[in-house]
Amino acid sequence: MYVLGIDGGGTKTKGIIAKSNGEIIAEATVGPTNPNSVDKWSLKKELQNLFTLLKQQCDSCFFQLKHVFAGMSGVGHPTTKEMVQKILVDLLPDHVHVTVNIDAINALYSGTLGKPGIVQIAGTGSITFSINHDGLSDRVGGWGYLSGEMGSGFALGRDALEAAFLAYDGLGTPTAISNFLLEYFQAAKLPDIIHAVYQEKNQKERVASLSKIVMRAADNGDQVAQGIIQKNAVHMGKSIACLQTKRFSKKDRVPVVLTGGIYNRLDLFQAIIEKEIRQHQLESILTVPKMEPIGGAIVAAWREEGVTVNSSFVKVFTR
Repeated sequence: MYVLGIDGGGTKTKGIIAKSNGEIIAEATVGPTNPNSVDKWSLKKELQNLFTLLKQQCDSCFFQLKHVFAGMSGVGHPTTKEMVQKILVDLLPDHVHVTVNIDAINALYSGTLGKPGIVQIAGTGSITFSINHDGLSDRVGGWGYLSGEMGSGFALGRDALEAAFLAYDGLGTPTAISNFLLEYFQAAKLPDIIHAVYQEKNQKERVASLSKIVMRAADNGDQVAQGIIQKNAVHMGKSIACLQTKRFSKKDRVPVVLTGGIYNRLDLFQAIIEKEIRQHQLESILTVPKMEPIGGAIVAAWREEGVTVNSSFVKVFTR
């Protein structure tokens, strides 16, 4: 018996057919499948390509699939989820069970192996998501970069630009961020970077990349950069505490999975996040998952079939 896990995003989509012990039978990667960034027909084409590549590796396995779990970005709205579900059902053999849900579940289960907990994703965007002991899910944030998404790469990059231009105008504290921005954009003076920022095709990604400048300045002791880190880390802690208070008992030591590029520098954020959680009289266990999110999708697929995976599963999907 096999399952297929899908981790679908705005830049690429990965699928793996696996056994319950984590043994990988077939894997493939195709283009974006976020319904907010590609149209319905492009999404369907990418999923068709994914299935074709998987069948080329093990045709019989594909037709022996028990369950497909697709954890995908951009399917938070019921209408969108239903649309993706229908596409998958149409493309798969009739006997296959299909579950579509948000990609945060992939990230959560990559750290908890299907058990309850909280996941905080801090990449280009940010979201805090939980599933409790009753199977109830909830979220804080993840509403898009125009709504703030504090703790994300975009938020840090936006704060860097704001701090630099406030200093340039004489309204803010001088900061090393300014010189690092000039270096990054190879510009002579700060106003020269405006064109590069606003004319960028993928403006969100461009601004998010500036988060590394904030971290670099913070490493050098820059107080403005450290203030940006502090502000965003406090928000991260509050988001975790919010879900923990709403969905878990105060007695629970809740596993909190931290994933996304921002947490490559967990050293800058961890103490602040933990302090904020403690201020709410809560206990959390912060963990960085060893597995890739696609491993969490496989875990979710087996969980839907009532199968619990063990810790040996992690080794197969370790980054």
